[in-house]
Amino acid sequence: MINTLVLFLDEFPNVHSFTRGILFWIDYACMIYFLLEATLKIRLHGFRGYWALAWNRFDFIVVLLSMPSLLAPLMNVHAFAIFLVLRVGRLFRFFRIFHFIPNANKIFAGVGRSLRASVGIFAALFILNFSLAMGGTMLFAGIAPEHFGDPLRSAYSLFKVFTVEGWYEIPDALVEKGISASMIGVVRGYFIISVLGGGILGLSLANAIFVDEMTVDNTLTVEKMVGNLHQEMNEFHAAMRKEQAAAWEQLQAELKRVQEMMEKMQGGRG
Repeated sequence: MINTLVLFLDEFPNVHSFTRGILFWIDYACMIYFLLEATLKIRLHGFRGYWALAWNRFDFIVVLLSMPSLLAPLMNVHAFAIFLVLRVGRLFRFFRIFHFIPNANKIFAGVGRSLRASVGIFAALFILNFSLAMGGTMLFAGIAPEHFGDPLRSAYSLFKVFTVEGWYEIPDALVEKGISASMIGVVRGYFIISVLGGGILGLSLANAIFVDEMTVDNTLTVEKMVGNLHQEMNEFHAAMRKEQAAAWEQLQAELKRVQEMMEKMQGGRG
């Protein structure tokens, strides 16, 4: 947490100039601490024992990629600054706190199921975005190069359209370029198809699948309870039918016995 806070504060120019390198040396001390931590764990558990844990593998890779920063007092290592961000990833260790959350294992299992179930729809959205981005580049690159100058820009612009929020801003910007009336129809039709396919249908379907898989545990529990109730009702009806049959047989036997007694009484009078 200290290392993350230092990296965060040092990116503010005013804070960087005010601290005059103090934050750099705190970050440097954190890096040495991480290196010593990994070294001691390897000596204590052995490399195989250390490497067996996923978090240790992650820490080791982060420390390894961050090692050029140890040369910062001697040479310019700004090119390796991006690897410092990986150290922020060590905060993921705080996911251990989730073990104190009730039913945390079910939540993690639900997230895993949701991600696996959503792979197909995410792949379909990627292909749709790629296809529409290529079409947008071919159609609108000359009109609005800031949005459709190359396939990557087009993909980003179409992704913003998929999110539905403010989707009309890009087509309106194209129309304001002074294009012909026929081209205006093409622009509006193209973006309507994009919103319907990628936003309303695509993302909504992905969200529905994700939520459905997250709540499948509750659904299965309810289905099991309903199944047990249905079985108990069937057993109850079967028991009731058996009791009714037994009572009917007993009633018939009583009627037969009464009938026989009445016949004897009539015979005695005769």
